[in-house]
Amino acid sequence: MVFAAVIVIASKFVFKIGDKHFFNPANFGIISALILTPDAWVSPGQWGEDWWYGLLFAGTGGMILKRVGRWDTTAAFLGAYAALEAVRNFYLGWTWDVYWHRLMSESLLLFALFMVTDPRSIPNARIARVVWAVCIAVLTFILRNYLFVSTAVFWALFALAPLTVLLDVIWQASRFRWEFGEVGDG
Repeated sequence: MVFAAVIVIASKFVFKIGDKHFFNPANFGIISALILTPDAWVSPGQWGEDWWYGLLFAGTGGMILKRVGRWDTTAAFLGAYAALEAVRNFYLGWTWDVYWHRLMSESLLLFALFMVTDPRSIPNARIARVVWAVCIAVLTFILRNYLFVSTAVFWALFALAPLTVLLDVIWQASRFRWEFGEVGDG
């Protein structure tokens, strides 16, 4: 635990361009622990599928995303991932309960609302955030369905985090800043 905490904090200072870090600290800690320690593991289904978890995550995530103005990232990620899963489900001729089962994971919702939307480590421009989120959804889909990686969302975010730097160069926009007492895009 201490190891992961040190890695998380250090990543904010080591992996940055200018004054912006590009790895999501929580994601960096998870991946570092998985790679560097033999005892680390992640259980994507640990939150279960109870409806009240989804309600709790959607409610708190919604309040936070309204505050930071990053609904576009969550919508792009979930929309692209859901569309890819729908095409796969249709192609394989499966019933739609399989599709809904794959999307009804509270872990996926938690990731989409809180991890992929970290305003300090994602691209600054709206179009860049949408492109970035779709790329993460595509890589997650490939890792999960063709390489059978159960922790695909974490690996996809980790692998594509450096893309933030390139997208910030291509589409320039002001960087997110916390503005206490005001609600907005920042």
